[in-house]
Amino acid sequence: MLNHTFVIPAYKESPYLESCILNLKKQSVKSHIIITTSTPTSESEDVAKKYNIPFIVNHSEKKGIGNDWNFALSQSKTKLATIAHSDDIYEENYAEIILQFYKKYPKSSIFFTDYRDVVGSSIRSHSLNYFVKKTLLLPFLLKKSHNSKFFKKSSLVFGDAICCPSVTFNLELIGNSNELFSTKHKCVLDWLAWLKLAEEKGSFTFINKKLIQHRIHENSETSVSLNSGIREKEEYETFKSIWGTRFAKLLMKFYSLGHKDNLV
Repeated sequence: MLNHTFVIPAYKESPYLESCILNLKKQSVKSHIIITTSTPTSESEDVAKKYNIPFIVNHSEKKGIGNDWNFALSQSKTKLATIAHSDDIYEENYAEIILQFYKKYPKSSIFFTDYRDVVGSSIRSHSLNYFVKKTLLLPFLLKKSHNSKFFKKSSLVFGDAICCPSVTFNLELIGNSNELFSTKHKCVLDWLAWLKLAEEKGSFTFINKKLIQHRIHENSETSVSLNSGIREKEEYETFKSIWGTRFAKLLMKFYSLGHKDNLV
């Protein structure tokens, strides 16, 4: 029985959808693959039919990324689920290694991996943003899995160090997946979800292997939110909720420097 599902939350035409499916089908161990969407199109439905993949439409009136991701997780029938961002690339042994770590750390609420940035057709070897995130993950470089609230939060209070598309969720431990992601935010909803899970039972387990290629392009949600100023606003509000106004402003001066790496 397969214990893992890749859920692809398709948005409108989703130009990378087919390449994402082909990428996931190359995994060294098989996982379920499903597509969920609240903005169905004939193009995305045709791609799903072409590869015989369940195409599940969210008919709720609630819209937005948070609702889409919550719905995506709710449709998984397996213990483990990964929200596969269609414009990112998963290494062929991603699911295999996730399952290996699940056997070793079954009480983990999330498993997350290292990543590479892809700009155009080239893999970027260095960036300030990557350096900052890697530094924040120091507790996990010393020990792969942490159960204490203090150490789980230590990599999050100075910024979001967890690469969202690399995360696999242990659905038996995270409680109500329908409420995991904030429906009021567009950019920091993953960061807020990690902060929420850090307060609950279940370890955070970091797999220090670059198993994701994170694609940076001008139409990505990250680039759009940076150009619009929404990301900076939401990140400041998150820092302020943790540290207060004065220190939040100071942190943003340093944290925002890394955003230049995500502008195309």
